[in-house]
This record gives sequence, C-alpha cells and structure tokens, in this order.
Amino acid sequence: MNDPADQNTVTTDTFRRIRRIFEEALERPEGRRRAFVENACAGHATLLREVNRMLAAEGQPDPLLDGIASAPPSSSAPEEGRFPAGTVLAGRYRILGLLGKGGMGEVYRAHDLILNQTVALKFLSPAHISEAALIRFRNEVRIARQVSHPNVCRVYDLGMVEGLHFLSMEYIDGEDLASLLRRIGRLPQDKAVEFTRKICAGLSAAHERGVLHRDLKPANIMIDGRGQVRITDFGLAALAVEIPLSDLRSGTPAYMSPEQKAGKDVTTRSDIYSLGLVLHEMFTGKARRGTQSSPGEIVKDLDPAIERLILRCLEEDPRRRPQTALNVAMALPGADPIAAALAAGETPSPEMVAASGSNEALPPKTAIALLAGIAAGLVALCLLTPKLHMLSQLPLEHPPEVLAEKAREIARSLGYTERAADAAQGFDYDSGHVAYMEKKISGMEAWRRTLASPPSPVSFWYRQSRFRLEALDLNNLGGPQIVTATNPPTVFPGMVSARLDLDGGLLQFRAVPDTEERAPARPPASQGMPWSALFAAAHLDQAQFAATEPRTPLPLGADTRVAWTGAYRNHADLPVRVEAATAHGQPVSFEILWPWSKAERAPTPPAPPLVFRVFQAAIFLAFAIACLVARYNWKTGRGDMRGSLRLTVFFTVAWFATVGLATRFAGAGEIGGLLWAAIGDAVILAVSYLAIEPWVRRQWPQAMITWSRVLEGRWRDPAVSRDVLVGLVWAVAAGLYFLLRTYVDIRLGDAPAWDTKILGPSLQPNLVSARMVLAGIFSALRIGVVFPLFLFSLIVFLWMLVRKRSLGGVMVAALLVAVQSAGATHWVDWLFSAGGVAVFIYTMQRFGVFVAMVYFATVNLIAASLLTSDLTAWYGFSSMIAVVFISALALAAFRLSLGERPLFEVKPG
Repeated sequence: MNDPADQNTVTTDTFRRIRRIFEEALERPEGRRRAFVENACAGHATLLREVNRMLAAEGQPDPLLDGIASAPPSSSAPEEGRFPAGTVLAGRYRILGLLGKGGMGEVYRAHDLILNQTVALKFLSPAHISEAALIRFRNEVRIARQVSHPNVCRVYDLGMVEGLHFLSMEYIDGEDLASLLRRIGRLPQDKAVEFTRKICAGLSAAHERGVLHRDLKPANIMIDGRGQVRITDFGLAALAVEIPLSDLRSGTPAYMSPEQKAGKDVTTRSDIYSLGLVLHEMFTGKARRGTQSSPGEIVKDLDPAIERLILRCLEEDPRRRPQTALNVAMALPGADPIAAALAAGETPSPEMVAASGSNEALPPKTAIALLAGIAAGLVALCLLTPKLHMLSQLPLEHPPEVLAEKAREIARSLGYTERAADAAQGFDYDSGHVAYMEKKISGMEAWRRTLASPPSPVSFWYRQSRFRLEALDLNNLGGPQIVTATNPPTVFPGMVSARLDLDGGLLQFRAVPDTEERAPARPPASQGMPWSALFAAAHLDQAQFAATEPRTPLPLGADTRVAWTGAYRNHADLPVRVEAATAHGQPVSFEILWPWSKAERAPTPPAPPLVFRVFQAAIFLAFAIACLVARYNWKTGRGDMRGSLRLTVFFTVAWFATVGLATRFAGAGEIGGLLWAAIGDAVILAVSYLAIEPWVRRQWPQAMITWSRVLEGRWRDPAVSRDVLVGLVWAVAAGLYFLLRTYVDIRLGDAPAWDTKILGPSLQPNLVSARMVLAGIFSALRIGVVFPLFLFSLIVFLWMLVRKRSLGGVMVAALLVAVQSAGATHWVDWLFSAGGVAVFIYTMQRFGVFVAMVYFATVNLIAASLLTSDLTAWYGFSSMIAVVFISALALAAFRLSLGERPLFEVKPG
C-alpha cells in the first residue's frame, strides 16, 4: 500500500507529528540529530522525508540525513480508515481525515455542511456492544449534551451510518495531555496547577449535571492551540462496563479507581481517584503504578500541599477522598476556589467556602485596640444607662421577692389561704401611662420628679394557682408560651393575681372563688364589706372617695359590683376610679382605673381575622415550597447537611434553655411536650436552612466564610475570633448610639424610655431574677443567629431582583426603618432608626453574616439588661451577668485572634 503522503493526503495528526519532530530536531546538537530523527520517525518514510525537507528549508541541511528522503515507504504508514477523505456521511458531514483509532472505534475530522464548522466524529465499534449498553449510551449522551463548559469538549449529536453509531462533538485542534507528557516529561508546577484548576472546573460542571466520566486519563484531556484544557469522552466511558478489560483502550485500567476495578458502584469520587492519577503524572512526569513512593520522593521540590492533595485523591476508601472536584481545586496552592467555582457557574461547597478567605491572625495592636474599645464601651454603658434609662429613675427599692410576699399577704388577708401549686411573677410597662404624662411634662428634671413617686409606669405582677399555670397559644402559632400577667386568663377556680406599684401599693387584685357548694357563706357587700383593708393595701384613704355606679363588666363568678371615684394619693390633678366586686360576700376583684386605662377583656382566643388566615396560608405554602427545594438540594448534594444539623442542635438547645429558664415544669409529661415543640421548631429551621442556604452560598459566598468555619467547629480559628471582636465592638457602639437616641428624645420632650423587650412579659429580665438573665442570654443567641440569616437571605433575594447588591441592602434597610419607626412622633426617630439599621446592614454586607450574628445577639443582650455601675442595688448582681458574659467572650476571642503570636514581641538585641 502506498504511503498516504505520496498522494498529498497527510492527515492533520501526521502533520502535527512531523512539525513536532522537526522543532525538537533543531534543538539537538548536529551529532545527535540523526539518531533522534530516526528514533522519532520509527522508520516511517513520510515522516523522515518531510522532516528532512523542513530542515533543508530552514538552511539546516545535515549530511548524516542524506538518503533518508529516498528511503522506501514503510508498510506501517498511517491508514485512511473506513471512510476516505472527501466522503460525505448522512448528507451532512464531509470527512477530512482520520484522527485516530482505539478499542472503542475510529475518530474522524469532518466538516459539518449545515453548521459550516469543523467537528469530530467518533464511531463506535460494534464489537462487544449490547443493546442494553447502547440504550444506556444514548441516555448518557443525552445528559452529556447538557454539559456546556469551556473546559469540556461539547457533545453535539448522535447518529448512525452504515449500521455504525457515531457521535458528533466539538473538534479540538491541539494535543492530548498524554502526548504532551511523553514529549516533555512532567509539567512545570505552575503550569500543572493551572491545568488542574481547569480540569477540576470541567469535571465539576459535568458532575453537577449528573454525568460521570469513568475513564478520565491524560489521553482524554486535550490542550488546544490557545492553551485551553478540554476534557473529552464524557458519556462514552459507560460502555466500558460491557467490554472486557483486555479489550479496553491501552492504559485505561491503569486509571481506574479500586471500586471501578472491583465492579462496585462508580461515583463522582471514582472520577476523583482517576483525577489523582492524572495529577500524579502531570506533577511528576511518571504514571503511578500500585503503591509506589510518594510524589515528593519523585520530585524533591514539589509543594507539600500538592503532594497531600494527590495522596488524598488516591485514597483507597472513597469516603476519604475530596468530596468534589471543586474541593480539589480549592486545595491547590494560591487558589481562589470561590472565584473559580463562580466563574465555572457552580455553587461553592460549604467546605470550599470555609477554606477560602484569610486565616491570618490579628496583629497584637489591632487586637488590643478592639478589646480596649469593647471594655471602654461597656464601662460607658454601665455609667450612662442609669442616667438615661427610665427604670433607673424609678424607686426600685423592693426586690421581686419582697413584692411577691406583699401580694401573698394581701391574698391571705382576703381569705385566699390555700397553698399554691404554682406561681409566676414579673414586671410590666404601661405605655399608656407614659403617653398620658408626655402631654403634661417634658425635660429630664420634670420626668425625674414625676417618676420618683407613684404611680409608676412600671408595675409588678404576681399570680398563683392551685393548678399548673400554662399559657395559652392565643395566636395559634404553635409552641409553648411564657406565662404573663394575663396569660393564662384568671378564669379557673383557685387562681389569684395581684398587681403592685413599685412601693408595694396594690393596683389590682383578682381571684376566682370555688364553686358555690364550697364557698363560705358571707354577708353581701351592702351589709358592711370591709373595703377599707383593700384601700389601705392600695395606700389610699377610702374616706376621700365617693361611691358611684360601676362601669366595668361583672367579673367571672362575681355577684356584686361596687365603685368609687376620687383623686390618687398626693395627686389632686389625677382622678382615678376604683372598681371592686364580690362573690358570695368574698372580694374577688379590686382595681384602680386611670385616665389612660382601657377596658380590659379576657384574653380568650378570638377567631383569626382574614389577614391572619391569609398570613398562615402564605407561611404554610412557603414551607411546602421550602420542603421541595430542601429535598432537591439534599438529593443533588447541594445542601449543607452537616451545617444544618449543627444549626438545628444549637437552636434546639438554646430554645429549650430559654423557655426552660423562663418557666417552671410540673412533670416529665410537660418536659416531653416542650421538647417535641422545640424539635418541631428546629425541623422548620432545618428545612428552611437547607432550602435557602445553598442559594445564598451561590450568590454571595464571601459573606458566608466565617459562618461556614463556625459550622465546621473551627472555634479556635483566628478569623472567627477576629469577627467576634468586630461584632462586639459594633454592638457596644450601637448600645451607646441608642443611649444617645434616648437623650435626644428626652430633650424633645419624650419620656426617658428605652423599652426593648426580649422575653415577652419582662421589661428587663434582670429585674426578675438571675435565672431570667440567663434565659435572656440564650434568647439573644438564638435570635441573633436566626434573624441575620433571614435578613441576609432577603437581601440576596432583593439583590437578584434588582441586579444590584447595594440596592437590595437599601430596600431591606428601608423596610426595617419603617417597622422600627411605626408610630414615631419626631423626625429624629426616623433619623436614628435609619442610622441604627444602616449600621446593621453595613456590618452584614461589609464583614459577613457571622459578624452580623454577633452584633445582633449582643445588641439584644444589652437591650435586655438594665446595666448599672451600682453593685449595691438588688438588681446589680444580675445586671453584671450580661457584662461578665460579654467580657469573657471578648477576652477569649482576643486571645484566639492572635493565633500563635505572642502578645508582646521582644526584639533581640
């Protein structure tokens, strides 16, 4: 058979080979050129003649090559293949030449006459291919067509000619990696790292679509003329399971994972093993066979990080290999895996996000400055809060224990002597009182005089019952509720409740007597009921009050009502009304009604309004959608299962601790019910997190770096400690900012109120007990984690709608300002609200979601604590719990933020 070169049908592959031999021959000394050319051409006359001709054309004739051009043609010249050049197949593809042959068939270069572009046609050999294999092949090709990535050879179509199946795909004019490595040995380390990143990006894009390669090796990786890396043969390697190993293409078994050789399930981590073999060959120039020496022993100057990465990819146990190809790219020296993943159109994994960003310890000067700022801010808060906070202006002389005993004495004096099985207490804040007084007075001095004497806008409530006090879920939102002054309502026999002023004066008393059979016989009120005792308990003189007609509804179980009008003690300008009631001659109700009092109704669960029903339906629909999205993320591996589990455990513990510290339990049954409620809330959080977090991680992974490290348990990471310090500094500054707002409000005539409520009925948890302070800490931690995640998701969602991150933040800020300033009376309120929200949004966008969590949790903890520098006050110790907690957290973060650096570096000499 004549040499194809004699008929001017030298294929593109042959020409590339001739060119490569010619260029390398020029680099050899003249004395070694002949041996090199003869060895490289392996006796092929066409190659020898063309190389000699090109050398002569360059003015480099070599006498030692004389006679080569006239050598007889070799019988081993390249074949033309089944389809000669010029053949038109399927009326569409004109064959340009044979590119190569292998165990799977032949590959031709062809011109697509319809699309007017060069393509590669891969024909599959009919040998050993069953109908079942062809069906699976068609399915995989259908999926592989969806993989569109710069580092993947694009698959176009599937066809059949003369009984042969063929695949049309992107034609790559270049050289495969196997050929390149045979030519030059190992790649330079920087070039190998560059190629690895591109291979990982392409492999990850295919894996994201559910396409496995199963035959990843250097021969299936092409480098085009621009240096771009392309992975070829996706979707084809599935046929390998139908072909005996002896018939596979040369070298394929050497690149198989152990589980693939054993006939076990092949997963993405099987491709990772093959990738490790490819990396071993790229970085060392030698193919790995069995358990050879480590890459570092072959290449002495190999980066240790690269060696560890290769060995991880080559782990026998698939579970110990990197989870994804992007994780491999992430571990490369100097890699920016997040940028690579986003550029590849992929979602960075939680591990990739956690490994990104700086891990550098803080300089000692910076750490000291942050710690000093936190300490100075806490001291300022303890000194300034008593001067500006309303509670600090009130006569807080009696601790809750004393006021509770006064309430019990009043109940016993009225005949309610039965031992209580349960009791609850707390403080309430009457906003109607403050609004009424704001119309009459203004200025700090006037408020100080007014607040120094009763009546106080803050009152103490106490209630007891012969049964367990269990709050009703009035809003039908689910979960246990904390007992308040009105929840559960005082409607069950044996219930007694009292409200006292801060000096112990009675403001309200209510009781539910026993049934008529058990009630003692007493004379009616008209026959001399001793109301003077109740007036005395209220620090009022009954002689100064005139009887009048009652106006309030008859209390439950009562049979008689009475009422009086008069002026409150030492306040001739403050008219009040006293209403009372009896049941079978026993007092069951006594209440002082103020000009600002509103008619109080029993808090029975009303029929939910239409708006609330619509809201419930929207919440249910949103959760149903979240369940579907979470399931999809779980099935596709996008969801952060480990992070979701850890977040759920944290939320459950914090939720249970909050409610457990704020309430008391009657038995194991109630604890079990509380636990089930906590688990229910945690499940909702877990599902929502699985649905939202991958989407947020895809859109804004940089802001999730520290949070991802926290979920991995890297508490000692300097970056985590650094962000804790930053969040604490911003939070303490925000506390001082809110005090400034209170000062300005006072100057404008408002009351010195800073009423941020954390635990429902308690105005400030530390006024009730140290136990409530701990409950406030757990509540602040729980809300501090969940709320920033919600706001962050909302910012990302709005950002996607408006296509601009900053605008999304502005929209969320505007929403928060509108909610915070609802009912504001001064434009200054809007200004301060906007400033506080702006700080929070800026903190979140600038430093990430974890800093925002620390900031929000600490701000809520400060707001829930009546800070004071007077440790002699009865609430001084519990007030300091929050300060000690923040200080301990700051000190721990300060030490860990330094990493291994000493606090004071001593310079030698």
